[in-house]
Amino acid sequence: MTESQSATTLQEDDMRITADHVINFLEISNDIYELHELATQSPDNMVHVSEEIKHNTDPNIARHKPIDGASVGNDIADDPIHAQHIQRLFPGLLRVEVLDHHPDHPLRRTGTLSQHLFHQEVPPSPKAFLPPPHQSQSILDPSPCCSENDPPRGKMPPHPTIDDLLLWETNIQATGVRKYPPPLGWIAALPVENVADVGSFWSGYPDVYGPLDAVKRPRRQDTTIANQAGFMATRGQIQYFHEVACPGGFLPPYESHHWRGDSLQRHSVEFWSGGFQLFGQCFLNRVLSLDPRRFERQLIYHVSNNKQRTAPVKKMVRVGDFYGQILRVKERAEDFIQRGRRRRKSE
Repeated sequence: MTESQSATTLQEDDMRITADHVINFLEISNDIYELHELATQSPDNMVHVSEEIKHNTDPNIARHKPIDGASVGNDIADDPIHAQHIQRLFPGLLRVEVLDHHPDHPLRRTGTLSQHLFHQEVPPSPKAFLPPPHQSQSILDPSPCCSENDPPRGKMPPHPTIDDLLLWETNIQATGVRKYPPPLGWIAALPVENVADVGSFWSGYPDVYGPLDAVKRPRRQDTTIANQAGFMATRGQIQYFHEVACPGGFLPPYESHHWRGDSLQRHSVEFWSGGFQLFGQCFLNRVLSLDPRRFERQLIYHVSNNKQRTAPVKKMVRVGDFYGQILRVKERAEDFIQRGRRRRKSE
C-alpha cells in the first residue's frame, strides 16, 4: 500500500468499523481516482458514459432548471462529467442499527416498517430481493457491518438478518442516482449542499412528490442529511481537502480569516467528528455504490442501538427497502436515458 493509499478513519466511539469497510472505501476511492485520471487525459477534461458526446449537452435540448440555487438540474442521469467535479466525489457511509429482539418493540408491530416514508411514491424494486420462494428477502448481506455471535456484546443482538437492519438518517426523497463510466458505474447520491451538487437523477424527478416548481429537493436538513458519524480518507484525499476543497483548510491551526478566530466555538461536534465539514463546507459529494457487495460495506453499525427507540418511528426504514427504492429510481433513470436516445434518433 502506497503512502497516498494508506487510510485514516475517524468515527464516533459507538460506531463499528471493520477491515471490510476500509478496503471497500479504498477500492471505491481508487475507482474515482481512475475516472479523474481519464478525465484529465481527455481533450475536454471530461469522461463520457457513451460515445454520444452530445447527449445531454446539446443547448437545444431543454434541461431541468432547479429552484433551490443548484447549478445543475435534477435530471442528470448519464451526463459527461468534468475532472474538477470527479475530484469532489467521495465514498459515503450510512449509519444503521439492528432491530432489538424485545417482543414489545414498537417497530415490531405489524405493518409499522412496511409503511415507511414514500413507500407508495417509490416502491422498492423486485430486483433488490431474492427470487421466489424467497422474494421478500433482500439480496444484501448484513454480515459485513453487523454480524454478532451468541452470546452478544453490549446492546448488539446476535445473528441479525438483513430485515433487522434499520436506517433513520435519510430517506429516498433526499436521494438521487447517476451512471458513471467504468469502473465506478451506477451510484446513489447522498444529500449535498445546492451549490456543491455535481448532479444526479433525483428520486423526485419529474413529479414523483409533486410538481417540480413546488417541491424542493431536500438538501441540508437535519432529518435527511445522512449523518455518518465520522469519515475515512487517504493521505492524498486529506491533502486535497486541505489545499483545495475546504475553505480555510482542513487541518489545524485554523488561523485563516475563514475561521474568524473561533473555529472550535462556531461548530458542533458533528462538524468535526461526524464529517459535516466535508459534505458541508468542502463541497464533497458522497456516493454509495449500487453494487450490492459494495453497498453493504458502506453500512456502518451504530452499536449503541438506541436511535430505534428515540428517533421518530416514521423515520425508520429497513435497509433492504431503502436499497430497493434506490434501484427503483435507477430503473426510472434508465428509462429516462432510453427515452432521450429514442428522441434523438427520431430527430
